[in-house]
Formats: sequence, structure tokens, C-alpha cells
Amino acid sequence: MFALDGQTVTWQAPAVWLLLGLLLLAALIARVVRVVGEDERLVVRRLGRVTGVRGPGLVVVWPILERDVRVSLRTAGLDVFGKEAVTRDGVSVRVRAGVMAAVEDPVRFATAVEGPLTATTIVAENVLRREIARRDLAELPALVAGAGADLAGQVSETTRQWGIRVTLLDITDIQVPLSADLIAWGRGDRRQESLPA
Repeated sequence: MFALDGQTVTWQAPAVWLLLGLLLLAALIARVVRVVGEDERLVVRRLGRVTGVRGPGLVVVWPILERDVRVSLRTAGLDVFGKEAVTRDGVSVRVRAGVMAAVEDPVRFATAVEGPLTATTIVAENVLRREIARRDLAELPALVAGAGADLAGQVSETTRQWGIRVTLLDITDIQVPLSADLIAWGRGDRRQESLPA
């Protein structure tokens, strides 16, 4: 009972039950319905087994029976900072690169190892090290200029198992730290040039 403008109003039992029922229904809908954006998908598992990919739009995920993993389809920019590599002629260089990667297969991405984007960065680092090890120091400017698509393809060969496609691996900077080895390399290079033929 409560007072409203001097009149006493009593709650009827059916009204209370109706209000409680509506609150319970609203809570259930909030727990069951998901909104999936245009640039993402839900990978749904029912009792531990992947049942499919849902979205975009309104998606129903049944609590207790189903679990969902939200996967973004946006292209992600990954940075490869200051990784050491050694050229074919023995010079240590420090490489900086950018990687553009996108999810190609949401199911593989959701069921992959922990942190597939971190694993993609590690694969890109290894591909860069191998490519630099195949070249002399004098050949590195050509690597910066135009090997991005080819290197991205090499990275994608490995990352496809995690549902990730690498579209670009762009080397932005190669630094050559001055060291005794580099100075010796430079002196040796000049001596060869000055020898008579």
C-alpha cells in the first residue's frame, strides 16, 4: 500500500507478478541477445564445439549452452621495433617495420593459440631476419624500397593457420650501429676498391 494524492493505492498480486516477470524477461533478453557490428563476427561454441560464425546484426547466444568469442575483422597495424639482424657479410643492423594484418578466418582465429596477433609479429620478425641474412649490407636499400608484398606473402604462409592474412610488411627503417666490426668492414671494402686491376 502507498498513498497517491491522498488516496491509498494497494498493489494487486497479479500486477506485482507481471512487473517481476517483465524484469526477468528484460534481464534474459539482455543476457541472450548480442549486437554484432559490420566489422566483427561472433564465433559461437555450443558445449565446447564450434557451431559457426554469426553476425553482423542481432545475434542470439543461449547462456550456459553457448559461449561466444567476438572477432574483429578490421585491419590491424603491428609494429616490429628495433629487432637485430645480421647481413650476409656479417654486419649487425637494427630493423624497424610495420605489418598490416587482417582476420581471414574468424573460426581459426578464435580457436588459435593465445594471442595470434603477437604470434604474427614474431613470424614477421623471423622472416625479416632471414631476408636480411640473405643480403649484403649494400643490398639493404633495395629491400626497403620494394619487397613488402613478397615478404607479406611469406608471413601469410605461416599465419594462415591462425586465420590471419598479412597484406603488407613495410620496412620503414634500417639502422647500422657503428661498431668496430662495421669500421673494419668499411676499411676492407675501401682496400678492395683501391687495389689495381
